[in-house]
Amino acid sequence: MRKIVIPFLLAGSLAACGSGGGGDSDQRLRMASAALASGNTGAAVGLTGSIAQDNPRDATAQLRHAEMLAGSGRWPEAVEAYRRAIGADGASAPARLGLGRALLRGGDVPAAEAAFREAIAALPREAGAQSGLGVTLDMQGRHDEAQAAYRAALALNPTHSGARTNLALSLTLSGRSEEAVQTLESVARAPQATPRQRHNLALAYTAAGDAPRAAELLAPELGEGSRDAVSAWRAALQGS
Repeated sequence: MRKIVIPFLLAGSLAACGSGGGGDSDQRLRMASAALASGNTGAAVGLTGSIAQDNPRDATAQLRHAEMLAGSGRWPEAVEAYRRAIGADGASAPARLGLGRALLRGGDVPAAEAAFREAIAALPREAGAQSGLGVTLDMQGRHDEAQAAYRAALALNPTHSGARTNLALSLTLSGRSEEAVQTLESVARAPQATPRQRHNLALAYTAAGDAPRAAELLAPELGEGSRDAVSAWRAALQGS
């Protein structure tokens, strides 16, 4: 069950200058933006890559290229680009968090855990680093440790929705569904709630034995299929 549910619900939420000449970099950046807008991600990646290559110590250029690679799902290349961005600016939260996420999305969970721990050491007030660490721990079945990380994130930032959402899922997976409902219910039922928040709450309802409320929560998105979804979740939670 855990191998089915966790990847589905966890995921998981980023001025050119340099020796090559500001004008040339700016022009290439505009071209990259235009290429991206037209759907030509390959050209956009190539252009941001050329800017990053010409400006190896420019953290912004390195980060921009890393995020372009990540947006294209090119995880190994994105990992290296994020590392170059960190080398240029070790205090960059987007670069450190991006590295952890790229490693996680690329399937290297232990390396992602290490990256988020390094991010916490470098940026102890960054709630996203604690939340990211929690995801890697949950992915390894270490739910108690994951919950401690999510709670640390919420202590730093009580409004961090990702940490709260993932905490609820972690509590559900560790058999504490009632606590999961209490953690997420007010957030997931708010008008601005995200689909993932509603789905995590529906899973918590299902685990707590309240299938009707779970189906009711999913009905606006799934219609009649909401009951089938809840039945499938219930079977997964029971290990059948």
